[in-house]
Formats: sequence, C-alpha cells, structure tokens
Amino acid sequence: MNRESFLTEPLGKLIGKNAAPAVVSMLFMALYQIIDGMMVGRRLGPEALASVNLLYPVIALLVGLAVMLGVGGNARIAILLGEGNSYRASRVLGLILILGLGLGVVGSISSVLLMPNILSFLGTSGELGVQASQYLSGMSPFFAFMIAIFILEQSVRNDGQPNLASGVMAVAAVLNIGLDYLFLYVLDFGIRGAGMATGISQSLGAIVFMIYFVGKTFRKDEGLCFAKPDTNIRTGKTIVINGASELFNSLAMGVVTFLINRSILTHIGGLGVAAFTLVQYVMVVGVMIITGIGNGIQPIFSYNHGAGLSKRVQGTLWRTLLIGTAVGGTLFILMSWQMEPIAELFLPGQPEAAALTLEAAGYLRWTMWFMPTAVLGSIYFTALEHASKSLAIAISKGLLLPVAGLLLLPLWLGATGIWMALVATDMLAVVVVIICYGWQQIHEKEKTNLNLSKTIL
Repeated sequence: MNRESFLTEPLGKLIGKNAAPAVVSMLFMALYQIIDGMMVGRRLGPEALASVNLLYPVIALLVGLAVMLGVGGNARIAILLGEGNSYRASRVLGLILILGLGLGVVGSISSVLLMPNILSFLGTSGELGVQASQYLSGMSPFFAFMIAIFILEQSVRNDGQPNLASGVMAVAAVLNIGLDYLFLYVLDFGIRGAGMATGISQSLGAIVFMIYFVGKTFRKDEGLCFAKPDTNIRTGKTIVINGASELFNSLAMGVVTFLINRSILTHIGGLGVAAFTLVQYVMVVGVMIITGIGNGIQPIFSYNHGAGLSKRVQGTLWRTLLIGTAVGGTLFILMSWQMEPIAELFLPGQPEAAALTLEAAGYLRWTMWFMPTAVLGSIYFTALEHASKSLAIAISKGLLLPVAGLLLLPLWLGATGIWMALVATDMLAVVVVIICYGWQQIHEKEKTNLNLSKTIL
C-alpha cells in the first residue's frame, strides 16, 4: 500500500484493509494469552494463575517502554511518510529500534539482579512468590526482542504491509501455544516454561521483521528501510512526547494492577486474584480488538494529518468509534451469559473461584461499553501528535481515576468497591475524551479562521 492509497482511497475500504489484519493479529495475541492462562490454570492451579497477574506491574514497565518507542516513533514515521520523506522516516526507525534493544538488555539484567527486591515490593510470599519468580526468570532473557517486535510490527504496517505484520504475529501466537504445551505438559518445566514460551515466540517474530527490513535495505527498495539512527535531540524529544501518554498509561496500569491485587488480597484473598485474572482474560479480547483497530488506523490518521486532509481524519475517527462501540457491546453480552462455562475451562473443579469470577464479571462487563472510546481517543490524539491531550486521557484513565476509586470505594463498599472503581474509571475517561476533542475542535476552528483572515488581507 503506497502513500496515495492512504490519501485517496475510500475511508470504509481503507479502514477495513488496515484494521482487519491488525485485529486478526491482536486476536491471535489474545488467544495465546487466554490459552496460556488456561494451560497454567489447569496444569498448575489457581496460585500459578494468580502469580502471573501479580507480576503484571513489572511487565507493565517493559510494555510501557515498548509502547512509548513504538507508538511515539511510528506516529512520527507515518507523518514523515505522509509528507513523502521516507529517508527521515527510516532514520527514525533506526533510532527507536536501537533504543528498544538497549532498554530490553537493561531490563533483562535488572530483573535478574533485583529479583528478590521485585518480589518483596510486590508483596509476594510463599507459593505465590516461588511461582512469580520462576515465571519472570523464564521470560526475562527475551526482553529486548519482546520490545523489538512491538516496535517493528507497527513499522511494517506503516510501510504498507498490514498482512505481513498480522501473519507474523499470528504465527508467533500459534507457536507460543505449541511451546506452552511442550514446556508445561511434555517437559514439565512448570510456570517457568510459560514465560519461556512467550519469550521465544516473540523473539522469533521480531527476527522475521528484522529480516524484512534488512532485505529492503540491501535491495534499496522504496519506502521504509533501516538507516543510520536519527541523533537529532528534537526527534528524540518528539518521540518521547508522542509516546509519553502510552508509557504513562502502561506504567499506571502496573500501579493500578498492584493496588487491585492488594485490595483483592485484603478483602477476598488469593482466590480473588485468580478470579480477577480470569475475568481479565475475557476482557483482553475486547481490549485487543480495539487496540488492533487503533493500530490499523493509526497510519490513516497520521498520513492524512501530515497531508493536511482533516476531513478524512475526522471521517476515520467517527467510523472507528462506531465500530469500537459495537465490539464493546458484543463483549458485554458475552460476559453476561458465558462466564460460568469459561470459568470451568480455566479452573475446573474450583467452585469458589468460579463464584468469585461470576461476581466480578457482573460488574466489570459494564466497562466494555466505555473502554473503546477511551482507547481510540488516546490513539487518535497520539497519531496527530497532540501529546498533551493524549497524556490527559492517560493520566485520568490510567492513574487518577482508578487510584481514587480503589482507595475510596472499597472502604465504603468492600470487595464490590474494587469492581465499581474500575467501571467508574472508564465512564469518566469517556468524559475526558469528549472534553479533549472539544478543545481540539475549538483550536482547529480558530486556526482556520486565522488563516482565512490572513488570506483575505
């Protein structure tokens, strides 16, 4: 897909062509996470399933750095490609890849050296602590490539190859499932094997993407290639600012997950963490679909914004919001009617955990109506390099609202307050998105009137 396609093709067709492969890719990622959780729960029990969730604050730091470089850098790449400057875009790609690999290496070393401190901070002990340390040690050697695959997948999409990006991610997901079975059931590696399976499959996917760009670079093909990293401080600053909201959002999710786990352990116990983890596996399907839509349309936003085609940007936004809301409604129905058999799939013969799962899902299903607007709103502002608005959404949705809710509502409502805090967060985040969009429209109108006045004069 070339630059002209992004700028001239009918929006409905363009959204479908770009979003569908990205959604398929993310669904495969959701599938492997779900099956991974199912295998861990059935093979190793509720404690192992809970330990994966308890480690999320650590994983959130890794994901946050990858998101900051991947989303912030690729938004800059797509805008440069929209302006027709593929050489500068290739230099930005070189920069974010080098930074991502370096951060991954630092993360791997730090996780080994600081393992006891990490577990102590998370409050894990006993069997939960043992399981958590094994899972992290299995995954940590692969952190560099796990960051690289996130960066390069979106870069391949920006290069007009959405099917290739989705195909590689799908194969990596299927490989992860196969390795899960091998390590957990055949070789009996325990939960360390689940971490290894994730790391190996993601690393192989990253290597395939690297080979794609290396091949283009040696053939001197048009479009995005590897080039000497852009060392301009302004470029780095732009990338960090563009990706700041996504980094903050991921880190805040780690903080919020930490608070949720602590609240659940206080009000319910370890089985409550397992139940919450199970509900999250279902919710992640909706999150992955919406994120896939966002990843797919990000180049459409950025290309057309770079070319000054604001009507196409707005048309893309409203179409995707309608699609996202429909997806959220479908997940609401699923969580209303199918949670009991889903709980049995993950934790057979655990009636207490299943009951807690149904209770949590009864509240958390309502987030599905609001989550799409919050996620897509943040992606929209990031793609247009409106970092302050994207950051405002991230701060409110990712930290201020959930932390306030988790600190206050459980004191009043007990365990129910935990679930209500998460629902209220997404509801209020939609309000923040609407306010940010209104500010943007006022600013754009003032800018248009100013330009018109200058033209008349």
